[in-house]
Amino acid sequence: MRIIYGINPVSEALKSCPEHFKDILIAAGRTGQAVEKIKRLAEQHGIKCRVVEKGEIERLAQTHHHQGVIGSLAEFKYTDIEDILQRWKSSGEKALILILDCIQDPHNLGSLIRTANVAGVHGVIIPKDRAAEVTPAVVKASAGAIEHMLISRVTNIADTILRLKEAGLWIMGIEAGGSQDIYSFDMNTDLAIVIGSEGKGIRRLVKERCDVCLSIPMKGSISSLNVSVAGGIALFEAVRKRRS
Repeated sequence: MRIIYGINPVSEALKSCPEHFKDILIAAGRTGQAVEKIKRLAEQHGIKCRVVEKGEIERLAQTHHHQGVIGSLAEFKYTDIEDILQRWKSSGEKALILILDCIQDPHNLGSLIRTANVAGVHGVIIPKDRAAEVTPAVVKASAGAIEHMLISRVTNIADTILRLKEAGLWIMGIEAGGSQDIYSFDMNTDLAIVIGSEGKGIRRLVKERCDVCLSIPMKGSISSLNVSVAGGIALFEAVRKRRS
């Protein structure tokens, strides 16, 4: 069983995959338009809503930031790389795939998935080892975007990059000290963007498989960006260049 919590994550899951719900728990005394909307959506799909004590909500969510609403769903189902490629090909758009090389903070992972969804990314790829996976905290940080995004969890990121190259994608790493900056690079092509971990960046072999590594120009006394911010800048630079 998978637990998700928070108004937006539960609402988005109800809209996109109501068939995955087992039930919804609402804290006693929790009211408001957002909660009533959740109740109506649940009723439309025959999903049972139960009122429980706030302590039960906190025990299941393992956090105080649950907004008094929890949904219990079937386990999250990761997708296959081929499904991501198929979504891209059927879209008629230039490919835009996000590769996250060992992101370890669940909030960063959730934030990047949220940004990827808004930017129109066709799929997100994460590794099975030494990285955050989809958890309730990641779902909450994504504001429900998890339920709309294809996410593939692979054994080997470097080998997966080779598969993407076979499919015709250009692989672009975001790394301090890259050979050129993101603003001078033509992103109007089928593209996968690689973001490295919070501490060490992109791993050596993964970096070697990239076609190019680009940097984000920075001013000021701080020499690095949060990975979710860096990912957002890179993704929306690709969106901007494709529109222009």
